[in-house]
Amino acid sequence: MTRTILFLMSDTGGGHRAACEAIAEAVHHLYPGQFRTIIEDIWTHRTPWPINRLPKTYPWLTGPGLPVWKAMWACSSRLPLHRLVPPLLAPLLANRMVAFLAQVRPDVVVSAHPLMNHLTIRWLRRAGMTCPLVTVITDMVAVHPLWVCPDVSLCLTPTDEARQTALHYGLPPDRVVVCGQPVRLGFSRPAADRETLRQRLGFQAGKPLVLLVGGGEGFGPLDKIARGLNRCTGIQMAVVCGRNQALKARLDAARWDIPVRIFGFVHNMPELMTAADLLVTKAGPGMLAEAFIAGTPVLIYGFIPGQETDNVHYVLRHRAGLYVDTPEAIAAQVQALFRPGNPTLAEMAGNAARLARPNASLEIARQICALAPPVPAEGDDVLRRLQRGMRSRLRSFARRVAVR
Repeated sequence: MTRTILFLMSDTGGGHRAACEAIAEAVHHLYPGQFRTIIEDIWTHRTPWPINRLPKTYPWLTGPGLPVWKAMWACSSRLPLHRLVPPLLAPLLANRMVAFLAQVRPDVVVSAHPLMNHLTIRWLRRAGMTCPLVTVITDMVAVHPLWVCPDVSLCLTPTDEARQTALHYGLPPDRVVVCGQPVRLGFSRPAADRETLRQRLGFQAGKPLVLLVGGGEGFGPLDKIARGLNRCTGIQMAVVCGRNQALKARLDAARWDIPVRIFGFVHNMPELMTAADLLVTKAGPGMLAEAFIAGTPVLIYGFIPGQETDNVHYVLRHRAGLYVDTPEAIAAQVQALFRPGNPTLAEMAGNAARLARPNASLEIARQICALAPPVPAEGDDVLRRLQRGMRSRLRSFARRVAVR
């Protein structure tokens, strides 16, 4: 008999789904055939219009609408709005969610989104379910109050700083565990050495490689940054545009003075990250965690205010990278880092490696699966099915009586 783990998330950015997929991969790796994993974007698939359209506004909010996002974050994190939102939303969505939970009948529910915690507790209670709810915080340092629900069975955080914030918001210490940022298992397995990987991937041997990444959606001024790096001497560059096909087309059509490889969405990021001498990226928690595991220093060019602001401070405090916010300054900094005799790059690489938690997904999977009920003996399973069927018939009878 397989047990069911239900992951609740929303595609507001790529990090929430990526975290769930990494944990699910770890579950199946550790316990093959013992668990069924379901990843559900609640807001898109289980809510009515116009609520189901809200995730589509996220790229605008974190792009042209950034001032609106900053105001939303500041208000909701400082004012008691975070206490008002769940009670208002929960009743509106209860019928759909209770029906969905009854259909899935999860043994453990995992929340990987700040809006899923307080709401899910209410929905589980309304559905008459007592299964554990586990929160996996996917923001590296800055923890919004909505992440922290006192009724969850367990809260797993990526850093000690995030744990301290969860404790500050009232979670008891025995229910908050630092596990690290969930990343795919490919990052936890030792890759080949840097030069071997470069040759395998088609890069030039013996020439420093700068990896420029904008996340799954190609966030930020990658075009301008890439053209600025084109003026650097003695380096080669790889640019990962993610799903931003327009950006990839522009860069493919550009003329380059240095060796350049342009990629769209890639599935071999562990290899690219390990092959690179320097990662130029936004301050997304997943990307930073992957860089730490690869021992690759980072040059941060941007961040989403609110949940990513403290990520920049975290990297700077641990001297695992630098923050530079203009394409011109980025190019100048890269040129300086690769100047012969400059020890900064090697120092940052060592510091990045010390922050690494390569087995985070495996540890998170163990914590979650430990809360699942044990597999019942065959006779117990038959009895449980009979009891479930009896409860279903009683509920149906009660509804018919109520209608009359």
